[in-house]
Amino acid sequence: MDVNGKTVIVTGASRGIGAEIAREFASAGANVVLSARSEHAITRLAQEIHGISIPFDANNPEEARCYIDKVEGEVGKIDILINNAGIEISNLVEDVTENEIENTIRVNLITPQILTASLLPKMIAQGKGHFVFTSSIAATSGNPGMSVYSASKGGLTRFAESLRMELRYTPLNVTILHLGPVDTGMWDAIDDDPLLKRGVHRLTKLGFLSVADSQKVAKKTLKAVQKNKREVRLPRRMASNAILNGIGTRLFESLLTGINHREEVGKPPLA
Repeated sequence: MDVNGKTVIVTGASRGIGAEIAREFASAGANVVLSARSEHAITRLAQEIHGISIPFDANNPEEARCYIDKVEGEVGKIDILINNAGIEISNLVEDVTENEIENTIRVNLITPQILTASLLPKMIAQGKGHFVFTSSIAATSGNPGMSVYSASKGGLTRFAESLRMELRYTPLNVTILHLGPVDTGMWDAIDDDPLLKRGVHRLTKLGFLSVADSQKVAKKTLKAVQKNKREVRLPRRMASNAILNGIGTRLFESLLTGINHREEVGKPPLA
């Protein structure tokens, strides 16, 4: 998709990966809607990239239900949705609180699904669109100390893969970002966490772990949308996790070749 002149929502745009993605899409001529709880941060960034800030709390179910309509009411049709907002917690399972579980699952998994389901009929009606989901290498395996986070990202990956299968014979596209450590404040907190620190250092020493640059992630994300790529895997050293994890999905998808699931339930075909 040529993003020039297209409208893109970036959730979690106040800092880190989201802010860099917003800058990258704006530099390519996109009209960027910046979404996050921190109104001051997204307002400042909107001024920098000539975008528009529309505050959004991804942990608020009422806001999630209404947000797509709210954005459309202010800027018109939406071409690209980048579900990037996320939170991370690290704790032993017995020490995880109910509130931490609910917040993590809602922000990382439930809200992206609600936003996508709200926007999907509109994209289908306009005959084009692209969804991006910021997942994680943590989606590809269990991770001690990161049970809830891994569960939320694993669920997000499976949701995005299922959506892609449903949209296989339509002009709409889906990209999943399977990211390892990225040089953001979230990773700094993980690297300093006594629960995770020793394991992180061991994996780094063995060469299995490396940290990606957030600007590189943003550039790869833009290119993935422009080229309709299925997946972005960074850092490359950790890409094998995502590749191996995706084999089952690829196989299952190939077995369903020729079946248009939308038409099977009476949905009209899309050009």
